[in-house]
Amino acid sequence: MTGQPAQESLGRTADGDATSEFGDPNGPWWVPILRNGVRGRVDGRSDRGGLDVLCWSLVAQTGAPAIGREICGGVLREWGMAGLTGDVQLVVSELITNALRHGCRCSPVQAAVGCAADVQLGMVRWGGELICAVRDEADRLPARREPEFMRESGRGLHLVASFARRWGVLPTFPSGKYVWALFA
Repeated sequence: MTGQPAQESLGRTADGDATSEFGDPNGPWWVPILRNGVRGRVDGRSDRGGLDVLCWSLVAQTGAPAIGREICGGVLREWGMAGLTGDVQLVVSELITNALRHGCRCSPVQAAVGCAADVQLGMVRWGGELICAVRDEADRLPARREPEFMRESGRGLHLVASFARRWGVLPTFPSGKYVWALFA
């Protein structure tokens, strides 16, 4: 991420609704954090508990989902949110797997041994709410599809929707996107 705000980005929720959330004081508190990083108070809101923001770059290889699960487990224990561990680990694993499969700009063979493109994992906590976000370099937005009975793939976003309170996509400037999930 370049640290510059995306001018025409749209946040998309799991329902596919597009909302211009940048600069909207009633919009989700995490959108400016994902787009711009953290500088001082967020959105001028001081009525919530402390803000915690952590981010990691994961090498785009097959072991990245396991590393993401391990990181989430440790952070949630440290933040006193261990009760969310199973749900968050499952969702983060699915988001990282989707980023590797659909978001990396390298071939499946390159992804198996490590690709030049990294995947970013972010965890943001404010009060009792937690956002987990995975960023990749592809502009293609994820879409839920009806899973086929005999296929192994196609169930990831259904799992995300089942275990997260809400999820969506936030395109980033100049390219790429965050796929985020909210837990509380």
